[in-house]
Amino acid sequence: MIGAIFFINQKAEVVISRFYTDDVRRSDVGQFRVEVVQKKNHTAPVRRFGETDFIYIQHRNLCVVASSVSNTNVLMVYQFLYSLVRLFESYFGGIFDENSILNNFVLIYELLDEVLDFGLPQNTQPEVLKLYITQSSIKSDLAKNLTDPTSITVQATGAISWRKSNIVYKKNEVYIDVIEHVNLIVSQRGNILETDVKGEIVIRALLSGVPECRIALNDKIGIDIEKSQEQSKTSVRGILIDDCTFHQCVRLGKFETDRSITFVPPDGQFQLLSYRVTDNIEHPFKVRAIIREIGRSRIELDIKVKSTYPTTFTGQNVILTIPMPDNTAIAKLSATTGKAKYKPEDTAISWKIRKFPGNSESRL
Repeated sequence: MIGAIFFINQKAEVVISRFYTDDVRRSDVGQFRVEVVQKKNHTAPVRRFGETDFIYIQHRNLCVVASSVSNTNVLMVYQFLYSLVRLFESYFGGIFDENSILNNFVLIYELLDEVLDFGLPQNTQPEVLKLYITQSSIKSDLAKNLTDPTSITVQATGAISWRKSNIVYKKNEVYIDVIEHVNLIVSQRGNILETDVKGEIVIRALLSGVPECRIALNDKIGIDIEKSQEQSKTSVRGILIDDCTFHQCVRLGKFETDRSITFVPPDGQFQLLSYRVTDNIEHPFKVRAIIREIGRSRIELDIKVKSTYPTTFTGQNVILTIPMPDNTAIAKLSATTGKAKYKPEDTAISWKIRKFPGNSESRL
């Protein structure tokens, strides 16, 4: 539960505040302003003064602070603070700073009363709040064309608050991208110390009305739901996904029964799913580096990169970044494939290979 919200400027002055409970002591707030904001001591994201915990983020010339006396979910508070900043940016034309607060006191107080109910976060979606909290210059397109007042309640409290019902496109299109990042730590002897894959499914939906979409996962993909059961990892054949996070539009009930993702997509681009894989990872490349010291001011690098994927695949726009010593002045480069260039501003060599066939090797 959040006890109070503060917006503090660079002079450690409270620009605007809103108290939701009476257990936050103003003396603790004053100590936070002096010890953290005035002294610019931002070493820890969460600070405690007296009996009050202060969770804060930095945005432009403001320090956005949430205080609580009770045992609060810190990650939930952080997500709320960032959502609150995005909400104000949406209202004030993409810019939210001290001047925005001074020019919109009344509107900000209305929004603070709406997004928190006795310290509990509520709806922070700009398009929904703009339906009934507006000013003459701030009004959503849906609110301008609204003819039935009851539709405001449907958008504000209904199950599909992330999508408007009157969207029309001449041509219905859906674009799906699967983006994965492979993280790998290797010892000097070439042994793999730690590896994981972080991925996300990004969708750009240009659909009319309120459509229902369905995506079926491959049978080789399993979701590790119960971490305590070690046998579950060995019983699943194929790829085992950990830490799965869905967008709020996904109907989780259907996913648990048939492993299909059913959802009513928001308009435009959004992240449908994020996940992490830690087992049975096949690395796309193997890198071997040999470093030789020549005298006191020169080194020689011999770097070989081999693709481990089949020959039926081809890597596109492969970039290798090789860090160099800080005192590097000149680098003479020779690559068997692609182009290599030393970038002094990054103190690194950038080796770009436009096409990297499967089961092939390149050398620098």
